[in-house]
Order: sequence, then C-alpha cells, then structure tokens
Amino acid sequence: MKRTSFFALIFCISAITIVGCSSNGRSQDIEIRLAPIHEVQVNIAESYPPQVMVHIKGGLSDSCTTFHELTQERNGNTIMIEVTTQRPKKEVCAQVYGFFEKNVKLGTDFASGEIYTIRVNDKTETFMMQ
Repeated sequence: MKRTSFFALIFCISAITIVGCSSNGRSQDIEIRLAPIHEVQVNIAESYPPQVMVHIKGGLSDSCTTFHELTQERNGNTIMIEVTTQRPKKEVCAQVYGFFEKNVKLGTDFASGEIYTIRVNDKTETFMMQ
C-alpha cells in the first residue's frame, strides 16, 4: 500500500512539473507579427440604422503561420484595426503562402455625410457614410 502511494505521489509531481514547463515554453516559442494585409473592403448594410462592416483579407507567410488576433480602436472618425499572426519560432515549415479572411462589425455609430478612415495594419481605406 505504501509503495502504491509513493508511486502515485511521484506521478503527480512529475505531471505537474511537465505541464508547468511545457506551458511556459510554448508562450516563449511563439512569434507574433502584424499580418500582411492584401485587401480592406468597407460594406454598409441596408438596415436601420445602417451598419458598417469591414472585410479584411490577409496573408499567412508559410504553412505554420496562423491567424492570431484582431483588435480595434476608434478615435473620432478614425478606426484602427490591428491584425496579427502567430507561428512557432524555430519550426521548419513548407514555404506555401496562404490567406485568411475576417469580417469585422464596426456598428452603427456613424454620422451621415461624414468621412471615416479605417486603418488595418499598413492599409488605409476611407468611406463617406450615406
């Protein structure tokens, strides 16, 4: 009985150590970069009130790179959207360029006749609200 308890204790300690080490190592082995943006298209839904949406098409530099995160911030008539990708730092990957597409709802808080600027990483698009 004592021997079984001892092995169970060793197993638990080993499992905690392995999980703790691997989760710390993973976050340090991931590289986060701004995504290359190929296309930004503003769409205005014919609803009441009109809703503004942005369609974004971006690139994935190789077979290991995946979409990471999209954040948005608004300052007056300027909307800044940051799109990032993630990839393992030391991974050898097929050099196949891929794409991702995202639709972002910007809401209804837009004044008719006003000009708005949308910046998605290095791409800028302007539109006039109907």
